Amino acid sequence: MFLFTPALWPALLAFLALATPLAIKDAREFRLPLPLNLGLLGSALVLLPIASIWTGAGPLLTAAITGGVVTVLLLGLFILARGGLGFGDVILGTGLGLYGGFVSPLALLAGLWIGCLGTLIWAVLRKRRGVRGSVPFGPGLILGTALVLVVPVPGLT
Repeated sequence: MFLFTPALWPALLAFLALATPLAIKDAREFRLPLPLNLGLLGSALVLLPIASIWTGAGPLLTAAITGGVVTVLLLGLFILARGGLGFGDVILGTGLGLYGGFVSPLALLAGLWIGCLGTLIWAVLRKRRGVRGSVPFGPGLILGTALVLVVPVPGLT
């Protein structure tokens, strides 16, 4: 299932409209505002069931499972990292898990890997330039998920 089909445009537009300011805010201020974060999660909870009218219930069930799995994994990292990962990242991961999982579990996994790899590259480049401090995790996750939502990749959908 690929989100760039007409029946799924409202969900894709809501994702992009909410995820873009989240990524910018997190990159600049190291925080994910709760209203935007909950808006992204809420849009997934409202728009993906509506989209499943045209796509069938399979993608919706997959989205629910993947959203739960991502939430549990990020919650575990939140508890273990002690300050390295914020709770906003956990909420963000739930919404991204729902959107990415609606496409397919492989697409979600690819999006998360792209996001982690992008964040790692960003951190290495910052360190090479002599910039100290941490790197926000949210922008990478959002970019990775956005890529798998808008770029059709054979085998992932």
